[in-house]
Amino acid sequence: MTDANALPTVVVVDADRTARRRTVAGLKAAGIDATGAASAMAGLERVVGETCGAVVAVAPLPDLGIARFLAMARAAGATPVVAVVHPGEEAVEAIGAGADDVVGYRPDPPELAARLGAAARSRRDPAPVRIGELEVDPETRTARLGERPLRLSRKEFELLWALARRRGGVATKRELMAEVWHGGSAGSKTVDVHVSWLRRKLGESGSEPRYLRTVRGVGLRLADPGA
Repeated sequence: MTDANALPTVVVVDADRTARRRTVAGLKAAGIDATGAASAMAGLERVVGETCGAVVAVAPLPDLGIARFLAMARAAGATPVVAVVHPGEEAVEAIGAGADDVVGYRPDPPELAARLGAAARSRRDPAPVRIGELEVDPETRTARLGERPLRLSRKEFELLWALARRRGGVATKRELMAEVWHGGSAGSKTVDVHVSWLRRKLGESGSEPRYLRTVRGVGLRLADPGA
């Protein structure tokens, strides 16, 4: 059940008229106030004019492009923002542009409503994540391993949180570069170095991992050593 009262009016930005109408109708059926926009510029007008506060953006958006639109919508104050994009490069760009959630397929309206609600709750009250004896708190930007506080640099914490918030899900290096280094000049080696530093502070190594697990050919995930 979605906490509809926690959501502002949602603008569904989708160039596909039939899909847009179906999504808007489905969100309304879930108790969420929603409207549609056929272009990125029309969607931005709704956000800037404060008639809408949340955004669902479906790629492709020919008039602006998905990443540029998301960055502009976020700068205008839209929250939460959910992007529906093709897996791969577009997904990385969407994360880097500030999307709260990225879906690699067209979700049905009930799933989309649930994702919007979860994103809104996360923005409003980011809860700590606990995996095994490791606890990561995004609000205070602190982490503990058992009773021991971890002394982490800013990037080390952001890397740890990017993994922790997936709750066991895998993050690719490209996703981590987009989320932690915001699509800047960081490369794969930068991620590797920070992972190595983080392993040291978690009391593990690449040859004897405990929390930080490499998924060969895919990326990294944070796992409970005791599971």
